[in-house]
Amino acid sequence: MKAADTLYCIADERGFRLLRGNGGKLEPIHAAGADDFADWSHTITEPGRNRSGGISFGNGGSDDDAIERPRLAKHVVAALAAEWKKGGAGRIVLAAGPKMLGALRKAMPKDLTQEIAAEFSKDLSDVPEHELLDHLEAEG
Repeated sequence: MKAADTLYCIADERGFRLLRGNGGKLEPIHAAGADDFADWSHTITEPGRNRSGGISFGNGGSDDDAIERPRLAKHVVAALAAEWKKGGAGRIVLAAGPKMLGALRKAMPKDLTQEIAAEFSKDLSDVPEHELLDHLEAEG
């Protein structure tokens, strides 16, 4: 009997990607950036930087970040839920920076939350697919 696949959700402040894995190989399923959604109004600032690329003197984010992050998280969770409903996966693994991971948790419906096998509070969005499993195993 074939083991169920794992759905991997890799997210950050700018977008996400979903991958399906089984037996040490990952297959990309879906990816989207925040700009792909009509309700997205700006790019979240990174700590120490403002949107124009200069140094910011605040806490590293804008007041809008608290609105935009949960908005993006809802899109991520909707895509994850749609993929889960297709079947074939037996568990979910999430990886995102701490703030985005928190937003994903809040947006996740209870029935999907029960399927999460592991969470990684680390931004792995720039890690190539062929290196991703190594990073996840090193973190776990």
